[in-house]
Amino acid sequence: MRIVSCRTVCACAAIVLIAAARGADAQSQSTELHIKYTSGQAVVPVYEGWERVPDGSFNMVFGYLNRNHVEELNVPVGAQNGFDPGPADRGQPTYFYPRENHFIFKVNVPRDWDRKKELVWTITAHGKTEIARATLLDVWEIDRKVEVSNSGGGTQVSNDLVARDQPPTVKIDPIGRVRAGTPVTVTATVTDDGIPPPDVKPRAPRTLEPTLRGAPPSPVNVPLPQRPRPPQGLSVLWMVYRGPGKVAFDPEGYVKVANGKVEVKATFTRAGTYVIRAFGSDGLLRAPTDLTVIVEGPSSSQP
Repeated sequence: MRIVSCRTVCACAAIVLIAAARGADAQSQSTELHIKYTSGQAVVPVYEGWERVPDGSFNMVFGYLNRNHVEELNVPVGAQNGFDPGPADRGQPTYFYPRENHFIFKVNVPRDWDRKKELVWTITAHGKTEIARATLLDVWEIDRKVEVSNSGGGTQVSNDLVARDQPPTVKIDPIGRVRAGTPVTVTATVTDDGIPPPDVKPRAPRTLEPTLRGAPPSPVNVPLPQRPRPPQGLSVLWMVYRGPGKVAFDPEGYVKVANGKVEVKATFTRAGTYVIRAFGSDGLLRAPTDLTVIVEGPSSSQP
């Protein structure tokens, strides 16, 4: 009969407990990585890179990641949403949609900007501060092909075609009196250079990633927002760029242009000053146009 000392038993028990604790800790960390949040999380500014401008200056390109899957946040320009060095307001959004939103705006800097000098965008939401540091270092240079690849351009095209393409021009018609809770028609005229041609074949959808083996299942009670992708041909994506509340657009996502026109119904949830942004897309490139809207409170006849 083999005799095991108490010290050996205790040592073995300690090893088992340590291994169990480490396993539980690893499981906890793994589970934490898969948690999805409907609300209460931060907004992370994202530096996409810089591009050259024909006049010799540079555009620094930014997007953001709203860590929430549902909550849309309004963070006004100022200490909680600003740039350094100033001015704090460099045209950034103040209204943030859920999850990833790439290539949202550009900040122009002069040709003599120090290539190592940082332009810092800071956002504080739900008590959490996040920053993006932008420089003109070579590694951050991007071009149109990068933008097409990351903003949902739905075609396989040559570099030459991308270089010759110009994004559509969108002109939004003035709108009359707007009241919160009452739909208003917003109409825009869209012009384009005809590139890419309509017979360019759409890109095949990307295959699904393989399932992570051994990983805990993600919660199913939190929806995953779908990034709108431009269809083939001319379309316009409507969004709130700045404003105190949500705006419901009908239809949502990219709206196809018909006979050079596109229109949506917009319902503003709260009174205040809004900037709505229309991204005109030709299926490859897109460019924004903004409209400032002053929304009054609901009429006394509304509930």
